[in-house]
Amino acid sequence: MELFLFTIFFCLSVAFFVVFLKGPYKFSPIWLMLSAWMAAIGIPRLHLSRIEVDWTGRFIFLIALSLNMFILGFWAGKKFFGKYPIWNKLSVLVRSAVSVKALRISIYVLFLLSVYGLYKFYITASTFPLLAESPDVFRFAADEKVPGLINYLAQLARVFVPLSFFLIFYEKFSFKKHWDLGMLALIGAVALTLFASRTQIYMIDLWIMALYLFMRKPNFKQALKFYPAFLAVSVAVLVAIPILRQNKSYGENYLGTITEINYEKVPKGFGVFLPIYVGISFNMQALMSADTYYQTHALQYGKVTLDPFTNMLGLDSLKSNFDLGAIFKSWWNTGTYLFPFVQDFGVYAFVFVPFIFGFLITMLWQYFINSPNFLSVNLYAYACFFIVMTVYLSFTVRAEMYIDLFVLGILYLVCSRYEDYKNIQSVKELGIRN
Repeated sequence: MELFLFTIFFCLSVAFFVVFLKGPYKFSPIWLMLSAWMAAIGIPRLHLSRIEVDWTGRFIFLIALSLNMFILGFWAGKKFFGKYPIWNKLSVLVRSAVSVKALRISIYVLFLLSVYGLYKFYITASTFPLLAESPDVFRFAADEKVPGLINYLAQLARVFVPLSFFLIFYEKFSFKKHWDLGMLALIGAVALTLFASRTQIYMIDLWIMALYLFMRKPNFKQALKFYPAFLAVSVAVLVAIPILRQNKSYGENYLGTITEINYEKVPKGFGVFLPIYVGISFNMQALMSADTYYQTHALQYGKVTLDPFTNMLGLDSLKSNFDLGAIFKSWWNTGTYLFPFVQDFGVYAFVFVPFIFGFLITMLWQYFINSPNFLSVNLYAYACFFIVMTVYLSFTVRAEMYIDLFVLGILYLVCSRYEDYKNIQSVKELGIRN
């Protein structure tokens, strides 16, 4: 029965993803969200861990409710922004030109800033998480020791790597012409692995794959030239990083031991995928536990949601205050994108949060569909990463998300404005010659 339910939800996940690629409302967030969450519902059906608690009827209802509210948010957003395309009211948002020269310079600037950040991180922390004796312990210690801005700069590859691929795809998919950007991307990817964070790797992978899909619009044969090789390398890194990190930190097979995996249920050869199973299944356990906990304990009333800003501004008196150990006992603690909102608003988070996200992400989709440019394409590719990762963590409580979006906005203004200026100058020169 467990395998049967897993198969059903897995097939639904694949079906929704195919519709995302080819069906009505092509590339719309509704299909990608349903695909991600069918997988998130199906994977725990395998029930590989002895300490997993069966989902309650209440929790199943709340998950179904949250998905329906996201769908409702999508329809509301589609209707509203179809009638009122607000980006058309601001000419700055519909610039189609991109200055290749300005974007190349910007990528190099970001690369140099990341080199500076890596140097400052190493000087302050003495090493990098993946190279530390205990990477898991060191990651948290480094966050306390290294200033937030240095941390962000050191991991700027999360932005300049996808932007390098954007330019490569923009220029007729020419790796030969932009071999230097390929080298920068490779160096940046290696630098990111030093931080032993799967989230960062997921981010650039999904962002780049979405960019290729949106910009190149590949047919099946073209897609086969890019995705398999890219996925093979990505999956290898995504599997290797957690295994190396956990083995160095806790010894061999720590993950299976701490989560009490029943290896009799794990098909031969599938052990390497256990981190993915644990990540999704135990995050759902954490979300269910949070809902139970906050039925009887005081809510945070927005403090968790605002933590990225209070942290950046140093407003200690407004920071959230809670004990994760008291909320749940499961090993994983990121609890999907809903977790911090449940801490803030309890059961109501399952109602209005998915609606708001469905509405806002649909705005980005409509913006991308109606005015494809540097900003809209990158914003929606970033949103696709966010949608897929809703089953894994809440990116909204990470300050870097807001900085990423700010950086994208500034780069768009620089690269498109520079091109506008060149066009104006060309017109003036033409007038003079005439």
